[in-house]
Amino acid sequence: MPPERSMTKEDVIDEESEGLAPQDVELALKNVSNLFGGGEPHTPFHSDSIRGPAPGNRASRGRTRVDSSARPPEFAHRPDKNKKADVDYRNFSVHGISEPLLRQRLESKVVSQDTVDRVKSDFAPHDHLSSEELASLEEMVKAAHKLHVNKDDKGAEAIYQQVLDADPVHYECLTNLAKIAYGRGDFGRAKELFERAIVVKPHFDKTVYHLAVVLFDMRDFERSQNLFNEVVQGFTGETDGRAEKCDTHTYHNAVAMLGLIHQQVHGDHEKAGILYHTVLTKNPDHVLTLDHKASLLVWRNEREEAAKVHKRVCTLDPNHTKKVCPYLDSLFPQQSELFHPVVSLPERLEQNSDAFDHGAQKKSWANHPWRSLCKKMSRLCKSGGPPQSNHDSSSPTVSQRNMAN
Repeated sequence: MPPERSMTKEDVIDEESEGLAPQDVELALKNVSNLFGGGEPHTPFHSDSIRGPAPGNRASRGRTRVDSSARPPEFAHRPDKNKKADVDYRNFSVHGISEPLLRQRLESKVVSQDTVDRVKSDFAPHDHLSSEELASLEEMVKAAHKLHVNKDDKGAEAIYQQVLDADPVHYECLTNLAKIAYGRGDFGRAKELFERAIVVKPHFDKTVYHLAVVLFDMRDFERSQNLFNEVVQGFTGETDGRAEKCDTHTYHNAVAMLGLIHQQVHGDHEKAGILYHTVLTKNPDHVLTLDHKASLLVWRNEREEAAKVHKRVCTLDPNHTKKVCPYLDSLFPQQSELFHPVVSLPERLEQNSDAFDHGAQKKSWANHPWRSLCKKMSRLCKSGGPPQSNHDSSSPTVSQRNMAN
């Protein structure tokens, strides 16, 4: 009998793998690659790519690990779908737009990423305009501005829009069209145009103030408050990177609007009073702040003092009666019975309430003198002469004659 030989390392691997041949492993890897599809052919099988389990580990018997080259390509890199791509600011820098300030406007949510992308693409037609075409567009803007000053909003809007179609990043057209849209109550369009204007010139805090006013009227109070705060901080120098802060009047308006938000939205009358006092200390005749203070006095049940303040407002601004007035709103709150949905006349007639039908059927309505006169005049026009006093029941009526003809 041949002498017994000692068991080698290869025998241990064969016994632990239970006869799994290298060709079987290679075939299994090919099947995995075909299963996931589209993968590049893996590298040829080598015995070094397999490391056997530790001897005596029964739980791992018959299993082997493969290297990463056997995985399909889609497993090698998994991009994060939620991660936004970095904005390419080179196109903005070429046109003189401050990259740090634009980033700051994005981070503070003054503008959205979609608006930035929109304006970035709008620079393409602007770059193709010649100097002669740009000069011609400027002449059109001057003509539109004259119409706008003379209260011809419809004519000015048509020219502004024509210029904006040729040059989508014209700042003056964007802001003036936004103001016209806001004046007729189209808040959505005003918001879009102001946001695009901010991307074109992000260093103008006054445009941010206009956008905040639009958002306030759209009842987006949280974002509106953030924008008013940004205007105030830019004026007081609490933030860096501002190339041009707003004027003093706009700053006082922003503080007054912040006070109104604290008063009406948050119910913080004390904070609102502090903000109003801050403005009136430096400008006692600031109309917007005085009007807001009058409304605050109504909430504090100081109606006589509120009426005096509002009378002063009307004296300082004769056109105040044509504007939104928080003082009058405070006198007639929204829950008052004076406020009810406005229903148009055609809609009211279509509803045909039971009370209206019942009233129309009353004898007093049928015999009303005005109704009788209308019927006589109608008969006179149709018959060509005065109505006969002795009516013959056998003769056809006016309506029957018309049907016969």
